[in-house]
Amino acid sequence: MFNFFELLKKGDHYLKIWPKQNCLYSLFIESKMVCYTQLLIKVFPIFIVLVASLYMFFPTYFSWPSTATFILFLIGLPAHCLLWLGKRSQQTLSPALFNWYLEVSEALHGKDNGQRTMVDQLRFIDLAKLLNKGFKKGGDNFLYNNELM
Repeated sequence: MFNFFELLKKGDHYLKIWPKQNCLYSLFIESKMVCYTQLLIKVFPIFIVLVASLYMFFPTYFSWPSTATFILFLIGLPAHCLLWLGKRSQQTLSPALFNWYLEVSEALHGKDNGQRTMVDQLRFIDLAKLLNKGFKKGGDNFLYNNELM
């Protein structure tokens, strides 16, 4: 159970760190998952209240077990997205992404500092932090301006 809540926290942290840039939507599934998760977190409380109020106003049409099941399903959707993001943030980068990470780091910090960032196990959370830093420093067209895309 402890691992469940730890993954939820990591997923929420990853949700906040991942850069919201249009150019990343075609490269990483995280961009879409972050967008969907934020939408779910904002919109689904309204649906939960709607489903509960439908049961309260029309109890003959909506039974309590089906209403409770649907409410639990609605609560589970954002939780599942946060769990997926938490697990994804801890996965190590593939060799191709590792090389791209080094290229981005080199473009951001220069050639000398780019080699210092080499770590044995880079994770997606490290990539998110680097991309976030790059977009803050280089603007919205950071990847295009440095010919990294």
